[in-house]
Amino acid sequence: MITSEKAYQENSYLSKLEAEVISCTKNNDYYEVMLDKTIFYPHMSGGQPKDEGIIDGINVFDVQERDNTIIHMLREPLNGRVSMSINFDKRFDYMQQHTGQHILSYSFSELFNGNTVGFHLSDNYTTIDIDIPLTEEMLEKAEMLSNKIIYENKIVTAKTLTYDEAIKLNLRKTPIELDYLRIISIENYDDCACGGTHVNYTGEIGIIKVIKTEKYKSGTRVEFLCGVRALNDYIEKNEIISSMSSSITCKTDMLLENFNKMVNENKNLKKDLISLNNLLNDLKAKDYKNNAIVKEGISYIIGFSDNEAKDLRFICSKITEYDDFVVVFVSEIDNICSLVIGQSKNLKFNIKNIFDQCKSLINGKGGGSNFLLQCSGNQLNGEECLKLASNILLKI
Repeated sequence: MITSEKAYQENSYLSKLEAEVISCTKNNDYYEVMLDKTIFYPHMSGGQPKDEGIIDGINVFDVQERDNTIIHMLREPLNGRVSMSINFDKRFDYMQQHTGQHILSYSFSELFNGNTVGFHLSDNYTTIDIDIPLTEEMLEKAEMLSNKIIYENKIVTAKTLTYDEAIKLNLRKTPIELDYLRIISIENYDDCACGGTHVNYTGEIGIIKVIKTEKYKSGTRVEFLCGVRALNDYIEKNEIISSMSSSITCKTDMLLENFNKMVNENKNLKKDLISLNNLLNDLKAKDYKNNAIVKEGISYIIGFSDNEAKDLRFICSKITEYDDFVVVFVSEIDNICSLVIGQSKNLKFNIKNIFDQCKSLINGKGGGSNFLLQCSGNQLNGEECLKLASNILLKI
C-alpha cells in the first residue's frame, strides 16, 4: 500500500518542503497527486480544514486522505521532485484554534465532567458540543481555567504510541482502537488522541474567548475564538462600542445604561405613535364615510389611498363596523400595489369574486373572509382594480 509521510504531524511549523511524486492520475479535469511526504493537511480530517498552498507554483485546490495516503488535487500534472509551500498564516490560525479547543474541552471535563462529543473548525468559527447544559457561571469558570493554562505557557507535545501504551495514560477521551495513536499532551494538564496540527506552547494561543452558546440536543454547543481571531473580534467590537458611545455622547462604561434607557424611551414613543396613528385613522375613516357614494341605501367607498396596507385594513375595518358599507381601497407605495376590500356584516355581496379578479391583475398574494380581504402584488394596476370594482358594484 502506498502511504504518505505526514510531515505536518512531526512539525506543524513546516511551511515548505520538497518531495517525490509517487503517482499522478488524471480525474476528469484535474489531477490527483500522491507524494512520498507532504506538509498539506487533508480536509476535515479530525474536524480541521485543509491547508492552502501550491506545489511547483500550481494551486492545490483540495486535499483528501484515503487509506492513510494524502491526495493533492491540482489542475495540472506533476512528476519527479517537487517543491511545496502552504499558507502558514492560515495554518497557524488553525493551530491556535485546534490547540485552544483541546484546552477548553479539558476545562469543561475537569471542572464539570462535561465531555466533548462534537468539534467543528472552519475559516471563521470554531464550535465544540458539550454533553451537559452549561450556565453563564460555568462558562466563565471554564474560560478562566483555559486562559490560565495559556498564561502558564505549557509545553505541547505530540507523540505516537501503541494503543496499549496510550490507554495507560489518563486520556480525556477513550480513543478509537487503532494499532498506533498520536497523542497530543499539554504539560501537566491534558492528554488526548488527535491527528491535527498544534502549537508548541500554550502561550502561542494568546487567548480563548467564548462568544456564543446554544442548546444542542441534551447539552450545549459552545462557539469560541482563539488567538488572532479573538484579537480581530475585540478590535471590531471595540470600534463598534466606541462609535456607539460617540454617537450618543457618553462614556463606554455608561453605554449599556444609556442604551437601555433609549430602548425604553423608544418603546414608549412607539406606543404613542401607534395611538396617534389609530386616532388619525379613525378620523380618516369618518371622512371616508362622509364622502361615500350612496346608491339604493348602500354606501360605497372606492378609491386610491396614500396609506400603507396595514392602515388600509384598519380604516376599512372601522368603516365596516357600521351597516351598509362596501369599501375598496388601493395604494401603490414603493412599487407594491396593495388592495383591501371589505363589507359590513349585514351585506351579502360576493366581494371575494371581485378580490380574486383584482388579485390576478396585480399578481397579488393574500386572502381573507368575505367581509375583509387583503393582498399585495408587484404589478401596479391599481386603477384597473378600481374600475373593475366600480363596474361590478356600481354598474358603471
